[in-house]
Amino acid sequence: MSLFSRDSEWHLGWRIAVASAWANATGISLLFYTFNMFILPMERELGLDRTQTATIQALVITAAFGAPIIGRLADRFGFHVLFLICTAIMAGVELGSARWGNSFAALALGTALIGFIGGGSSSVLLTRPINGHFRRYRGLALGMVGVGISITTVFVPPWLQGVIAADGWRQGYVMLAAIAVIAGLPLVLLLMPRGASVHMQPVRPDTPTGARSFLLERDFWLMTMANVLANIATSGAIAQMSPMLQEKGLSAATAALGLSSFAGGQFIGKLGGGWLLDRFEPRLVATVLMVVPILAYVMFLATDHMVAPLMLAAALLGLLQGADISIFGYFVARRFDVTRYGTIFGAMHGLGWIGTATGVIGFGASFDRFGSYWVAQSVSIGLLLIAAMLIPLIRLPARDHS
Repeated sequence: MSLFSRDSEWHLGWRIAVASAWANATGISLLFYTFNMFILPMERELGLDRTQTATIQALVITAAFGAPIIGRLADRFGFHVLFLICTAIMAGVELGSARWGNSFAALALGTALIGFIGGGSSSVLLTRPINGHFRRYRGLALGMVGVGISITTVFVPPWLQGVIAADGWRQGYVMLAAIAVIAGLPLVLLLMPRGASVHMQPVRPDTPTGARSFLLERDFWLMTMANVLANIATSGAIAQMSPMLQEKGLSAATAALGLSSFAGGQFIGKLGGGWLLDRFEPRLVATVLMVVPILAYVMFLATDHMVAPLMLAAALLGLLQGADISIFGYFVARRFDVTRYGTIFGAMHGLGWIGTATGVIGFGASFDRFGSYWVAQSVSIGLLLIAAMLIPLIRLPARDHS
């Protein structure tokens, strides 16, 4: 007997949501959220400075070029083929980086390749079947996409820290590749229904349908700018979370728990943010979530050698990072034609990586220039305020639960 009635979105939708969540939990997001644990070991072994290691991670900016391509291919071919190919390539590059990553250039090239292909295991591909299937519970389902990475980010960092401490950062890369291919790939392909991202909802009659007509829409650029600014303000902190907490006087082991705190905040942001988007004015929800991380930066600026406030600050940063997929995936699906969702969201997501790369490099450069992260943290407060002011300007049509 099915847990959900046949007329419920969740009758088939639970498989779509769980598959998307597990794909996100084991793919490129896991590398991004744990890379800060590799920074200090890489610097010690290869003689790199903080700006160089930040630049290596920031080269995921190649997603700015890959995400629109992945999005267009998703609109044409659906989920399964793209996820299989992209995950296999990503894992292969991780193994290659572990074996031959003996210089800044080699590691930078590997990260650039992962960034370009990574859209096949990121929200660019994973939110498409969600938006194609759900209407009434779209926000909650989008939130569930990110729940998987929140769970793995709670449990993986302490274990991965042990692997890196015992066997080095290269073995850590091998473990990430194994998670993607052995734990992720088979279960995702088994769960995701074959037609999940193929049978999309019809085009609204008032929506322009030209291939690039969305680029002329003011709302697309308002969403994109808010996304870029939020990414600058938060991604750099996530990329430098472990070093940033250690700068405040915490040990490496305690700083690893900061990633778990961040993931806990992420978990709340994903499910809570998605639930709120379904029930309240989505622009108000998004604005509040843009403002919350400001308190986190205030706590970082004002606190030293105090575990509880710093863990809370990490969790508050996780709230927005947890909800961002729900917010912008929801806005794109509400505002534009869902049959072109991959193309439009892929373009916005790709441009968002510019903000991610800027934040990652900026936080690393701030430390190298000033010996501290306080400048980057202060600038981030202003960027979050601007992003919060852009959200209410986005136009959204009335809800349609039909």
